[in-house]
Amino acid sequence: MGANNWSKEKLKKYLKEGRGQGVGKNYTPWNFTYNYSSKGRVSRVYGMKTGRIHHLHSDNQYRAFLLFEFNSTVIDIRESFPLLDVDEVIDDKEDLRFDKFSDKETKEPYVLTTNFLLTIKDANGEEKDIARTIKNTTELKRKITFEKLEIERRYWQQKGVDWKVMTEKQLPRQLSKNIEWVRETMLEGNENGIDKDELSLVLLRFLLENEELPIGEVLKHFDKRERLHKGMGLFLFRYLIAKKELVIDMTKKVDLSSIVRDLLL
Repeated sequence: MGANNWSKEKLKKYLKEGRGQGVGKNYTPWNFTYNYSSKGRVSRVYGMKTGRIHHLHSDNQYRAFLLFEFNSTVIDIRESFPLLDVDEVIDDKEDLRFDKFSDKETKEPYVLTTNFLLTIKDANGEEKDIARTIKNTTELKRKITFEKLEIERRYWQQKGVDWKVMTEKQLPRQLSKNIEWVRETMLEGNENGIDKDELSLVLLRFLLENEELPIGEVLKHFDKRERLHKGMGLFLFRYLIAKKELVIDMTKKVDLSSIVRDLLL
């Protein structure tokens, strides 16, 4: 048996490590990025909502993570969530091909996972979990993909948890690029010695006072007026968007030559 083969011993090891358990900062994903080879680029990203590193196994998972984190209703993100009790949960499973998801050498069944289990808070302040599976549309042409998705569908249906499949069509590249562009201003250590909360509010007033001018021009004037390093106005502009003090169309590329009032929603 090779080192990468799945076994009862490896299952016990994962459970002992707490994988698939906990919430928020204390959650441990079932699969880390170094556990198995991935066809897509892997990412390890610090989550600002969770305060921990997230292990993402493809570009689409990374884009989905950015969208989930930027969504104000999402309060927790658990990636690579294991369906440990799948046999007990699914009642109608006679036609499901679990045999296809076993180690060829050891015959030990793999632990199936759902890419994301999200905890959201609705308008009434009530919390609930929703599950999301991320797939590329090309993967949906494979029979084995549909067989795994059907297992996931029945599992979450039995659990009473909303589950959906998302593809690159629901993960716009420009939207994720814009989120990435603004979110880094939220990370500690990027302030360059300024009070970004106080100064960003000063900038917000300055933008509204000069809404007839191009954004780039207003930001340059702001840097000079406040005697800031070049580009700090743009940093604070991005910070305002990240905090949602400024609301713009995030699905479009941000054009700094746009008039302030035309960009803001």
